Amino acid sequence: MPARSRPERTAFTLIEVLVVIGIIVILIGLILPAIGSVRATARAGASQSNMKQWGVGTIAYTSLNKDRLPWEGLKDLSQFGVNLRTKQFWANAVPPLVDGPSYREVVNAANTNQTGVPTLENSIFVDPAATPQDGAPWPFPDPTAPNGGQYSAFYFNYVPNSQLNNTFLGRDFNDVEYVQGISDPIRIGEELAKKSVRLSQIKDSSRTILMLEMRANQDELPVNDVYYDKDLARHRCDWKRFAARHFQGGHMLFADGHVGLVENAKATTNAQDSRDPNTPSGDWNTSELIWDPMGPATDE
Repeated sequence: MPARSRPERTAFTLIEVLVVIGIIVILIGLILPAIGSVRATARAGASQSNMKQWGVGTIAYTSLNKDRLPWEGLKDLSQFGVNLRTKQFWANAVPPLVDGPSYREVVNAANTNQTGVPTLENSIFVDPAATPQDGAPWPFPDPTAPNGGQYSAFYFNYVPNSQLNNTFLGRDFNDVEYVQGISDPIRIGEELAKKSVRLSQIKDSSRTILMLEMRANQDELPVNDVYYDKDLARHRCDWKRFAARHFQGGHMLFADGHVGLVENAKATTNAQDSRDPNTPSGDWNTSELIWDPMGPATDE
């Protein structure tokens, strides 16, 4: 008689199912971090590309303006309207040189169309990886705004190094009182812009910071960080508001035109190897980064 054939299996055993599930879990565990790393690298690359555009535009501006860097603007938020109406203001002067709109055009378009200025748009002004702080964009009194001159707003993720002119011209350089006898706000900005540092006056160009990524929200840093609570409604900054969203750091544009990714911890550590703002005689110019090319970079 023929041998009795064995019945065919119609299902996996429990052990086989568990083995397959285990393999899938291991693969997911290996793939997800890789995907996250690829995404983070892509976001950082997009932001680096924006900063390189600022570098191209800034160098082009200096070649057209007797080697002077674009004006950093008046510090006080209430005076941002003066900045906006001054053609030498960095956000107005540089973008047209890389085929972009001046920020005055951006604000005017937002007012005309009754829309907000971009805070989540991939443009030369905004990092697509940034998460804006509550309250952004930042309002400022604008006499040229519609409806009787109420308020307009601005928002930047890439800003000039606010320390560049501190020793060269003094810390009061950007106060309106620095220009005596001028009442026209546009002329005030134009006169101040004529006095900014020249690119040729920066001796160590490979280490001197021209622009940097600013933090978009406080939570880029740990809550207990010494700089966590710094106000981010700014159009210029130094290490105190430096970004930490790309691999715990951000991008910097240097005076020789190159762009580098710098860790926040390195940027915020001074020459005395401390992050304490109250470091006695603290100088944030270090062997790798120069904030003030003419003198010590202090936390005043």
